[in-house]
Amino acid sequence: MSTDPPLPEAPPDGAERLYAALADIGDLVAAMPPLPELYAGVVRILERHVGAWLVIVGELDHAAGVMHRRAPDPPPPGQEDIYPATVPLRIARPAFWQGRIDVEPNLVDAPGREALRPAYAKYGIRAAAAVPILRSGQVHAALILRSRDPSFFSPPLLKLLGRAAATLGRALEGEAQRAELQRATREAGRLQRAERLLSETLKIAIHAETQERLFARACDVIVQAGSYAVCWSGVLQDDAGRSVQLIAHAGRAEAFYRALRIRLADPVFASSVSASAITSGTPQLRWPGRGGDASWARDARRLGLGSILGLPLRVARQIEGVLVIGAEDENAFTDAEVRVFGEIALELGLGWERLRSSSAREAAEKALQTSLRQFQAIVSNQYAATLVVTAAGQVLFANAAFCRMFGIDGSPEQLLGMHAADIIERVRPVYADPDREVRRIREILARGECVQGEEMAIRGGRTYLRDFVPIVIDGQPLGRMWQHIDITDRKVQAAQIERLAYYDTLTELPNRRLFFEWLGRARSLSRRHQDAIAIGVLDLDGFKVINDRHGHAAGDAVLRESARRMQTALREGDIAARLGGDEFALLLIDIESEEQARGVSRRMLEALRAPVPWRDERLLCSASIGWTLYPRDDAPTDVLLRHADLAMYAAKQAGRDRDQFYSEVLETAGSEQRALHEQMVAALAEDRLLLLFQPVVAIDADPRTCRVTAFEALLRLHDDARGLLPPSAFHAMLDDAALARPIGRRVLERALQTGERLLAQGLTLPISVNISSRHLLHPEFIRDVSDALAAHPAVDAGLLGLEITETGPSLDRALARRVIEECRARGVLVSLDDFGTGNSSLSHIQQLDVATLKMDQSFVRDLLAGSRNLAIAAGIITTAHMLGVTLVAEGVETEAQGIALLTHGCRHLQGYAIARPMAAADIAAWVRDWVPFASWPAALRSAPRPA
Repeated sequence: MSTDPPLPEAPPDGAERLYAALADIGDLVAAMPPLPELYAGVVRILERHVGAWLVIVGELDHAAGVMHRRAPDPPPPGQEDIYPATVPLRIARPAFWQGRIDVEPNLVDAPGREALRPAYAKYGIRAAAAVPILRSGQVHAALILRSRDPSFFSPPLLKLLGRAAATLGRALEGEAQRAELQRATREAGRLQRAERLLSETLKIAIHAETQERLFARACDVIVQAGSYAVCWSGVLQDDAGRSVQLIAHAGRAEAFYRALRIRLADPVFASSVSASAITSGTPQLRWPGRGGDASWARDARRLGLGSILGLPLRVARQIEGVLVIGAEDENAFTDAEVRVFGEIALELGLGWERLRSSSAREAAEKALQTSLRQFQAIVSNQYAATLVVTAAGQVLFANAAFCRMFGIDGSPEQLLGMHAADIIERVRPVYADPDREVRRIREILARGECVQGEEMAIRGGRTYLRDFVPIVIDGQPLGRMWQHIDITDRKVQAAQIERLAYYDTLTELPNRRLFFEWLGRARSLSRRHQDAIAIGVLDLDGFKVINDRHGHAAGDAVLRESARRMQTALREGDIAARLGGDEFALLLIDIESEEQARGVSRRMLEALRAPVPWRDERLLCSASIGWTLYPRDDAPTDVLLRHADLAMYAAKQAGRDRDQFYSEVLETAGSEQRALHEQMVAALAEDRLLLLFQPVVAIDADPRTCRVTAFEALLRLHDDARGLLPPSAFHAMLDDAALARPIGRRVLERALQTGERLLAQGLTLPISVNISSRHLLHPEFIRDVSDALAAHPAVDAGLLGLEITETGPSLDRALARRVIEECRARGVLVSLDDFGTGNSSLSHIQQLDVATLKMDQSFVRDLLAGSRNLAIAAGIITTAHMLGVTLVAEGVETEAQGIALLTHGCRHLQGYAIARPMAAADIAAWVRDWVPFASWPAALRSAPRPA
């Protein structure tokens, strides 16, 4: 059997394909397809653009301990072995659970994959990458890629996969929010449906002529209007077995229910919903799927029922029967629906009681009086407040709900005979706006109009619906009936649905959708009133470090507190919204000048600098803000936000914790920055970042003991058109959030490779590398150093040096100190580079445990230009001696500069006067042939000895 793969595997051939893949994934997510189509589309995009094959998208099932494959579904014919339906979660490593891409370069020996090894061998698979997809901060799904070649998972590809996973995560969050919105909408609809059934049941209870008609109509309404599968009612018989006789049925399986004989004394029926409702006197909810082998559960499952509700029917407080409703859905009855169905059962019982009583009345007047009492019994306990007033204005009827809803103590009978004007005065304090409501009541009475569903505001934030119906018989007005329903809970539920659609659930700020609506309105008002608005984008500085170090719970706390502080700093009428992650949008209205917006910035930046308490920690986080002013920037709505975003990134590049206003120059700078970023991504992928090496020498008074003490690795970028470019040509990318770590890891790897070659040639020389501040403070920096040393076991940790600049640790001095201490504990040398140029050089030496100081070449360059410069250099040399650390002078370009430094006590030199940076292959020959200037040892011999 052939083992050739069904799809070709090819590494990505450039940034264009990677960006095309990311763009297609973004377009796919924006189209909001169902999740199966989304997952399948991602698989196709990765296969088409980056040459990936055998790609799997799976969702995690923590309860079962497996990942379920969701795409491809089904797998290609004949390839079921390499597309398992489930994968055990136990094989996932810690990096994956921490939200990082986990690359397994050696699947053949990896534990937990024994069942898949035949398939790996069949297709020649050696490596895999597990990409976590996070939803609401938790790993929810995974994107799995397999490859024959471990190098297929290049840094650019991993970066693409990370961004693709972030995009999918946001799509999953959106899908979850949509599902929650749909659930809330469904529940609201179901509650409204139950309330409609209650209203219809009340009409049936009032107008039914016979007992059979009452229950038959009620069952029909529940099945037809309520869309339930079945509804039946039974009457309790006065016999020895206390049997239940079916009196009405609607829906499926009528023959089954007509033949059913339920006897409460029979143990077979003891756990059934009908028997339990009658014996307990309370509503009973059952789920056949959980009923095991009970006969009622087996029968219900056979009839396709997922849930059954039983309701006792009372007449004169005695249980006389049962109403049973069955639904296909297991989750058909919410608590609110059960309460409403309890009201329905109560109304049916009262209607039943009215029918029994009316048959015993013979006289017309007695019948009228009885009907009034029965009507009072029907509506006295219902949830709707009812008041009936005669044409003369006297109260003829009131129920308990009226007294309860309008705060009237005592029974409704005390209101009978009172005048309507007195009732109005008694209920006046209940209204939120009493004067307005009293005027409205008098207006309704004066017009005699019929009112339905009119809202009233009640104190305490509640809302009632008011109905007013004039009573007219044979054209003669005989009175009027008022009804009131409390719809507060319904309005709260509607408000919750709206909030899910327009507000961020974590910070309670408006979301992107609502912000763009408000921004569109603000632009229109700005044009009409001839004033300006400011549109801002705010991004938290250092938020990722907090998330990585303290976890997502700490990150959520920072986001909530930051949102609160933003709102406090804004003016009345200004808006803050959350766009996603740690990015926020700002909208300032009625802006008179750029300085006015800067005032808001200053307040906001100051508020966000304050530490956020978290357990026993104080989390530090600042912000960068970008602004653009409309109509000075007369761009479309979405472009305005992009311009503010460009300004925000300019603020970050300028040092963070500041604001920046948009200008067209930023557009050009942004394009250049993106081009440089793409160039560096390509250089990493194509291995065009090279290292040259410059020696550091120690000079002794005896020329024979002068020696080479170390080499510094200097990064260069090979450009086909311009040759080798120095770091100044790409310096901004060395501290880029996405590139700093990949570049730093590449430099460590190449430096240690060179160290191995030198050891093989008999040279034991330390090699130091320059570390960017962003890589130094990255949570995985120590692991990167350890991994690089582990990959080159022949190189002792003491032969690796790390050079950090003075400005690097100032981002987080405490963290920098801990990182340096861990490096020193492993034996790695640490030097402070460019010493003397920072704002707090001496405090750096005091707080950071470094072994070497490197005097910045700016001091050496002007060393002989005047006595002041020489005195500064001498002061640095003296400081190093007193602290007991080695001092290296950088940038020594002339013999005379070396003599001056040696005379003042600096014996370690580096610069063009000794050697220009050289390739690794030239180091051994240069070390063998190097001879110092004869004047340098002589300068030491003639220098005055310290007293």
